[in-house]
Amino acid sequence: MLTDKSAERRQTIFTVALGLFSERGIQETSMQDIAERCGFSKGTLYQHFRSKEELIGAIHQYALGMLHEKLEKAASANLPPREAFYAQIEVLLHSLIEFKEFILMQIREREFSGIGEDLASDKGSKVCGPTAHHPLLASAFVQIRRSLIGIYGPEIDPYSGDFAIVVGGLVFSYLQLTDWGMPEIPIAEVLRHLELTLDATAERVLGMKPDPLVSPALWTTWVEDAPEDPSVSNRPFILIRQMRDTLAWSPIGRSEREDALETLGVLEEELSAELPRRSVVRGMLANLKDVHALHGALEQLSPLVLYRLDEMRSH
Repeated sequence: MLTDKSAERRQTIFTVALGLFSERGIQETSMQDIAERCGFSKGTLYQHFRSKEELIGAIHQYALGMLHEKLEKAASANLPPREAFYAQIEVLLHSLIEFKEFILMQIREREFSGIGEDLASDKGSKVCGPTAHHPLLASAFVQIRRSLIGIYGPEIDPYSGDFAIVVGGLVFSYLQLTDWGMPEIPIAEVLRHLELTLDATAERVLGMKPDPLVSPALWTTWVEDAPEDPSVSNRPFILIRQMRDTLAWSPIGRSEREDALETLGVLEEELSAELPRRSVVRGMLANLKDVHALHGALEQLSPLVLYRLDEMRSH
């Protein structure tokens, strides 16, 4: 376990290294340069990191850890699917801006140490070359897929790969705009543009139903390999408890309240089964649509439950 002093020193190293990488480039920055800028000896620096490659990997983990924590906070804010999705995109954009110079420097120098090595070659996987992928990217895709289903309904699912390209393309192009000499665009405008783009694309795609450019067969393994998030599997039951609490104080009739509570009981029991019956789950969700007080929670519960059922069927 790191002491407070050690943790503080590592934070200083990260800050100084990021600054030097931005000023001089990764290849032109030595460990001696970093140590001198930090104000201590090269030996002290090597007590924390054995090489520049290890330091770069640690910076990646530091940045990804901060990003994951912020995304989890945005996801757990009990927002409707659309608001939760764009809250997470906003978090992602702010994080990219925070580490922009470091990321752009790696893109320019093609210096993908740390996570980049995993992206380029996963030694523990039978998949190699361009089809190999990193768990972080798999998790990001799963989150985008789940959000799309929540916003546009399960019929959008076959186009999840196409929409992931749109989201990723806009986000990372935004990151590069200033590197091309263009003025920085306010994040609020970026989010509005993304929302308009996705809504228009969804309307067009769902109306015409073309074959997806990126077929589900190409991203199925990403869903299977994504790390399981315990909060996702428990989330439906948390929402059901919240809905029961809402019914307790909502000014609705006794009969309506009892019917809703009975429906929640059947839904909870079905979801607890080893193989929940999709028809029963859909029926219970449909019954709850008539209870106005539960609309907010139901907007979160329906896509989450249907997504989990699809995952269970695929396995």
